[in-house]
Amino acid sequence: MGIDPVFALAAAVSVVSGLMTVTRRNPVYSAVWMLACFIALAVVYLRLDAPFLAAMHVLVYTGAILVLFLFVIMLLNLKPEEFPPEPSLPAKGVCALLCLGLFGLLAVPMWFAAVELQGGTIDAKGPAFGGVEYVGEALFGPYALPFELMSVLIMVAIFGGVVLARRKAA
Repeated sequence: MGIDPVFALAAAVSVVSGLMTVTRRNPVYSAVWMLACFIALAVVYLRLDAPFLAAMHVLVYTGAILVLFLFVIMLLNLKPEEFPPEPSLPAKGVCALLCLGLFGLLAVPMWFAAVELQGGTIDAKGPAFGGVEYVGEALFGPYALPFELMSVLIMVAIFGGVVLARRKAA
């Protein structure tokens, strides 16, 4: 069984646009690259036969979270001279190494889990995978605490944006 070319292209676009998101100095350009990343991830979900996850990803992340980010960016109204100075090349290298290390810490267990799944021990992609019932049971079952913590994190981000905008206006 070969690699699905649409999946591979969407995965490549999501990785490249994710890198472009974190490397742009202009926050509006970063948000546009984040939009490309979100859309590519929705295509990945579709190729994994999870249409509900793809639709929720577009509605929640692309439709709500990205609009919130853009609202905060526009509310702050940063001028190019207000951007922080560009980090030095050694600092960028250290950050890149730390990011690669974190990626390794996340990717290695996932790789071994994927190899185990291909051995046929667990049916991870049954007919309910990515459906409303499957996602609902996961969100309000074992992932209820992380789900609620994410909502707190989003509220803190909103309050932080308002506080920064009010401080700048004063």
